[in-house]
Order: sequence, then structure tokens, then C-alpha cells
Amino acid sequence: MKHKQQILTRTVILAGSFFCSSVTLLAQTSIGDSYAKLLEKGTLYENPDNNLVQSVVLSGRLQGEYAYFDDENLGSHDEFEWRRFRFGFKSSIWKGLTLHSEMDLDLNNMDPLYSRLTDTYVSWTSENGTKIKVGRQSAPFTLNGATSSKKLHTMERSKLAENVWFRREYFSGVRLSGSKDNWDYVAGFYSSDGGTEFDEVFDAGTFVLLSLGYNFKEKYGVDNALMRLDFVSNEEDPNNGTHDHETIFSLVGKYDNGPRHLWADLSFTQGYGAQSDLFGFQIMPFYDLSEQSQIIFNYTYLEADDGDALRLGRYERRNGGGRGSKSSEYYFGYNHFFHGHKLKWQTGIQYSDAEATVPANEYDGWGVTSGFRISW
Repeated sequence: MKHKQQILTRTVILAGSFFCSSVTLLAQTSIGDSYAKLLEKGTLYENPDNNLVQSVVLSGRLQGEYAYFDDENLGSHDEFEWRRFRFGFKSSIWKGLTLHSEMDLDLNNMDPLYSRLTDTYVSWTSENGTKIKVGRQSAPFTLNGATSSKKLHTMERSKLAENVWFRREYFSGVRLSGSKDNWDYVAGFYSSDGGTEFDEVFDAGTFVLLSLGYNFKEKYGVDNALMRLDFVSNEEDPNNGTHDHETIFSLVGKYDNGPRHLWADLSFTQGYGAQSDLFGFQIMPFYDLSEQSQIIFNYTYLEADDGDALRLGRYERRNGGGRGSKSSEYYFGYNHFFHGHKLKWQTGIQYSDAEATVPANEYDGWGVTSGFRISW
């Protein structure tokens, strides 16, 4: 335990030094250029001729936000929250392997500061681009579930991801992925435990993820025209850290051409136990006003086959919202990119409603969230 605390203390000091140096750089020149210089300092070691270790680079993310949510019957709720702080490293070793490890640190309740391991895996990529990843990693399915929190265009993942994608993000498993011609594929086998490290890997069921996509961009002469089908088969087990969905189908589409973008998701689930079957869809058009600014609209609709089986969003729940049988959400947002997705400010206004079989669970309110997203 003492050794763990020493490692954690040194890591936090290193993280603090990393961010303190950013303040000096930001005062000297523009924000984007300053952050580009700061990222260069994150490379701790680089020597492609070394047969053992070719590079060691710091990795992580820091996200903070302010949220205000109001419902006519429930009242209002507002707070500032450190949404995510993850810190670690990524290293290229033995001229072919990548070792990546990060930990989640809780800046809101710092006793203890350490929460869990997030990405902690070894991966290998072949010459033709096929990648094998073994260890703790995310399970990429649904539109927002397959998108890193570093690259979300909305402040939070949609209600579709909240209910269809799993409530824990990182699972221990093995994943094969790659691209050939216009095809993209993913095949993964995971433990469903969702534990904080590796000690609970054999204490729950397992799930299988299969994903196959085809890009029609050449046929239609656009930047991107991807259609992808995600499938998940989840073994029933009371110790699962997943939602209680036995099977999940998600049809994802992404269209990008110049400044115009249209992404969408259509998902179905078959629940087990007390979990109802779910149906939902999400449509998200967004437009690049410039290289640095973007406007976005997102609409999400969800319906449970039986009972109040739908979870509301993070801040709606904190505002007293319960579970609903039908739910819709309208989101309007503005994103400003200082250095791409690695340094950005986002603001979103949303209106949400939820019908429920239990009147006390109904929700009808709006909210605004604004915050920064930093990654390295």
C-alpha cells in the first residue's frame, strides 16, 4: 500500500508540473500554439534506434464543466464539477508493441484521489493495419459509445448511449480491429465485471462485440460515408458491470463532406431479468463555421417496451429526475477548438422530457452545460 501511495504521489507531482508549465506557455503566445509546444514537452523519451524502448509519452485528459438544470416541478440544480482527470503514459517497446496505462483521479472527492485504472493494455499492430489489444479497454459500440470522451461533439454522451452502451466504460478483454479496402471491422471478447482493476475479471459473465462497417465515400465522392453495424451478446450474470441487455444491435451512420456532417444511430436491445427491451435513435447534424468553431444539433429518442426502464442524463438525475418509459432530448451546442479536440471549449443547451408510468418519475426541463476539454 505504501509503495502504491508513493507511486501515486510522484504521478500527481508530475501531472502538476505538467499543467503548471502550461500556464507559463499560455501567457507567452496564442493558446493553440502554446498548447502545441506543451504537448512536445509530454514526450519524455524518444529513440527509434533503441531496440527495447522507442518512446515514452505522457497521456491523459482533464475536463471541467459548469451545469445548470431546471424542471418546473423538481426545481433547479447547478454545480461545477471536475468531470474527468486521467493521467498515464503510452510507450512504444520492442519495435512493434504499445504499452498504454492511465488511471482515473477524482478531483471532486480526493480522499482517496485514485479511483481506478482506465486504459491499461498492450497492443500490437501488423504491417497491414490489423491491431490486437489485450487488457483494460473500452468497448466501442453505438455512435457515442464508440467515441472517446476526448472527441465528443456534445458535452456528454447521448441518452441512447446512457441506456444502450454499458454503464462502465472499461472492461478487461481482447480485441481485434482493422481496415481493409473500405471495410472496418472489430471483434472483441470481454469480462463483464467492470471492476476498478484486474482482480474481478473472473467474477462475472462475459460479452462478445462484433462490428462491421463499409465506407461509401469513393462511390459518392465525399470525405466520409460510413455505415456500421454493431452487435453485442452479453452473458447473464448478477455480477455484471454492464446493463442487463442480452443482445444489442446498433446501426451507425457517419456522413462528412467539408464543413457539413450528419451522424446517426438506430439501436435495439433485448433485456434480461427485470430489464425491458429498448428502442432508440439519435440524429446529430453539425456544421464547421471555421477551422476553430462549430455549431451542432442533436436529437435523441428512446422508448422502453415495458415499465420505467430508461435512465435520464447525469445532471437530470441529480436534479431529481427518475426513470421514464419514453424520453426525448433536443441539444443545441457551440464548440470552439483552440487545438483541435485536444484543447477545446464546449457549451450546450438542452431540453429533455420523460414520460413515466409512475407520475413522480416524469421529467420536463431544460439545462445548460459549459466546460473545457483538454487531452494530451
